[in-house]
Amino acid sequence: MKETNKIIKYLKEKKLDYYDIRCEQKTTTTISIENKKIDDISENNSLGWGIRIINKNKLGFCYFSKPDKYKETIDKCIEDTKHSKKTKFENFSENKGKDIIKHTRFEQKTLEQKTKELLKINKENLKQKKYQVLFSNIKYQESLVKKTFINENSYIYQETPRVIVLVNVTGKKDNVIETGVDRFGVIGGLDKIDENKIENIVKKANKRLEEKLHAKNCPAKKTNIIITPEISDLLAHEAIGHASEADIITSNSSILKKGLKLTKNKDINVIDNPLLKEFGYYKYDDEGVTSRKKQIIKEGVVNEYLLDIMSATKLNLVSNGSARAESYRCLPIPRMSNTYFLEGKDKYKDMLKEFDGLLVDGLRGGEVDPAVGTFMFGIDRAYLIKKGEIKETYKQASISGNIKTYLDNVTQIANKIGEFSFGFCGKDNQRMYVAGSGPYMRVDNVVVGGTKHE
Repeated sequence: MKETNKIIKYLKEKKLDYYDIRCEQKTTTTISIENKKIDDISENNSLGWGIRIINKNKLGFCYFSKPDKYKETIDKCIEDTKHSKKTKFENFSENKGKDIIKHTRFEQKTLEQKTKELLKINKENLKQKKYQVLFSNIKYQESLVKKTFINENSYIYQETPRVIVLVNVTGKKDNVIETGVDRFGVIGGLDKIDENKIENIVKKANKRLEEKLHAKNCPAKKTNIIITPEISDLLAHEAIGHASEADIITSNSSILKKGLKLTKNKDINVIDNPLLKEFGYYKYDDEGVTSRKKQIIKEGVVNEYLLDIMSATKLNLVSNGSARAESYRCLPIPRMSNTYFLEGKDKYKDMLKEFDGLLVDGLRGGEVDPAVGTFMFGIDRAYLIKKGEIKETYKQASISGNIKTYLDNVTQIANKIGEFSFGFCGKDNQRMYVAGSGPYMRVDNVVVGGTKHE
């Protein structure tokens, strides 16, 4: 782009220690259907530049969306570095590459066609006879992000399409009101989504709603549990992944220290892999560093951090491609991508055969303190299992504890990883695309919170 070339020329004239430019163009289309009506249709386009500089060993950052303002914005950024602290910044990117995700382009189906399909699906959903549907919402979103990263030795271009579907159904039966939710997020275009796929997502949300309409309130007790891949994802992401982000490490706010035996259980392995074609995928990070698979926990021991250039320099290490920024408006910081527990040796069917306890599934929010390793997660559904059979379905449950104790008490790990679920991870006022999964895992002697005691 002509504008970017002008910016490069101007930055070179300033004789800075270092500079990099991130140019980002994003196109997003959102359709939201509520009951029988269109709640929202929007198409948004954005274009902007984020510029990071090192001037006399001091960091500066600025951004703009109007290219005619680049000179005054950069000049102010340089001036502001006079008030910054000195920082080390070593081993920056020297990459040239391209990563374009091939996909069926979103324009091949009109906005009118997409809206018509969603209205039809939602109208059918309102006809449920097993219970009264009070509210049914389908939110569909597609986006295409085009990123260019440039410094004096790098030029990287990436195009990444994503599709999201969120379904929320509220129903009533015998004066009981509950909500069922399901969602779908994937890297790709129209090749990854169609009418049948959306109908199946709606069916899953309805199934969860129906279960909760008939479920009892969960008792609070100490018991053995089996966690599903969705909850394995939660533990890997919240209780381990965040604590391994290197800016948390350098600020002494994490329980994880390299070489620490986090658990005596050698079957515990946690991976963060941005190269998996899941929702958190990227080939090059937002500092132009080639991404790679990282093993955070290896056989129960803290093995590796998620590093950006700044934190890596502080730790006398080299970035492993974990720097991510929500947009050109934000500085890159260490973030997760696709985070998961590795599989074990047990067959899931065999794990259930002699199991007495609770199978817990579905997230309802939670809290984590990475400095001490404690967590509390709300659980959407819990199933009382006796000798492999479901005897009761519960709702309004929670699990809590310390991640070290939890991992020590893992006694079985299934030999397959489940489907990856997608999400948006929040940190430092930035939201980032992520995904996660894991195998079914048995954890013994767990305190399960509920609405009454047994």
